[in-house]
Amino acid sequence: MKNRLKNHCLALFAGMAFAAAAVGCDNAELGPIDNAAYIAEAYKATSTTIMVENQGAVTSLTARLGSQAEGDCRFRLEVDPAALERYNALNGTSYVLLPETAYRMTAEPLVIAAGAIAAEPVPITILPYTSEMDESGQVYALPVALRSDDGKVPVLTDNGEFLIVCNRRKVIPAPVFNSEFDYGGMEKLNRVILNMKDAPITFSAYTFEFMMYKEAFAARNYMIVGFDNEDGLANRMWVRFEQSSTTTDTQNRWMQINSVKKPAVTATSPCEAGTWQHVAIVFDGSSTKLYLNGSLVADKATVTPTITFRHFSFLPQPSYCTSTISFREARLWNVVRTETQLKNNMESVDPQSDGLLGYWKMDEGSGCVFKDATGHGNDGECTYSSAGDIWDPQVYGPATGLKWVEDYNNMSGE
Repeated sequence: MKNRLKNHCLALFAGMAFAAAAVGCDNAELGPIDNAAYIAEAYKATSTTIMVENQGAVTSLTARLGSQAEGDCRFRLEVDPAALERYNALNGTSYVLLPETAYRMTAEPLVIAAGAIAAEPVPITILPYTSEMDESGQVYALPVALRSDDGKVPVLTDNGEFLIVCNRRKVIPAPVFNSEFDYGGMEKLNRVILNMKDAPITFSAYTFEFMMYKEAFAARNYMIVGFDNEDGLANRMWVRFEQSSTTTDTQNRWMQINSVKKPAVTATSPCEAGTWQHVAIVFDGSSTKLYLNGSLVADKATVTPTITFRHFSFLPQPSYCTSTISFREARLWNVVRTETQLKNNMESVDPQSDGLLGYWKMDEGSGCVFKDATGHGNDGECTYSSAGDIWDPQVYGPATGLKWVEDYNNMSGE
């Protein structure tokens, strides 16, 4: 039985990254451990993500043994803030401890009866978020640790901790641009200007990220993002849709990035229609990288360690953008955001985060102005133009062709 438990423990330790160091089932002073307890959900993962609806959410955790209990043994689950600090440090995340008033979890002992290998699952209730929590932009998490209450059976270090990440799901409006082009023509095409008050801005590093939804991919040269300084290619960055340069796929669903010097670089993975996807452009002084859903898909070397932009825009060339598209959760930083930070903060960030210059949630539900959530006053606006590019001087008119859907989770409105 000892050998069986030892092998089981070794399997549990494989791939676990929650604790700073794994603790084996052999103890140098005590010899082989007869039995050990762990959180069953931690067998294959260090964390789980749950969706928190308006009414809250419910999940559960289970205390389990490596082999049958020789007698009744008692355990308890408790919240361990230090476990969250370790997780954030190891994984590059910035999850915030869920407030005590925002969850319910029993403090009663968990009993694994003699002859059994597990206790009854313990329900954990996440209560509805307060308005302050909703507006904070924080991603909350609940770090739970298993403790022995009677000292009869030790708890495995690695698998005795588990993180519950709370992903808040809200009904949030989303804009749909170019919605009237089919019957309004060029004068119904939209452009989104992000008005940076301190422009022109010279960057030694920047990150621009956003969520994007496209129902279908049709026209080529569909430019979704463009930054510029009115001096030609010397200070320009753009991302557009094109066909693949390395596959036989003929759909114009492959992002292509260019910055300062041609040629452009095409992404190694395509965008998907009918789903929200996260896009990030990251400049670090040596290259401009393009990420899709947190994964690197293109990398273009730069020729200068800095770049200067005067104009910041979605849909900078309206004449090519003749089909609908939606954006939300747009953010401009003057720092390099890591791949881990991109992956773990797609849906929200703290508006007061260091290095965040502008944050456009684009969830107003009406009108043509997108407020800057940082408080810096860099509001965006939707305009229309029948021709020309963002870097060509021209007069823009008030937005037409913009509509709103009530819930970004249901873009069809059905």
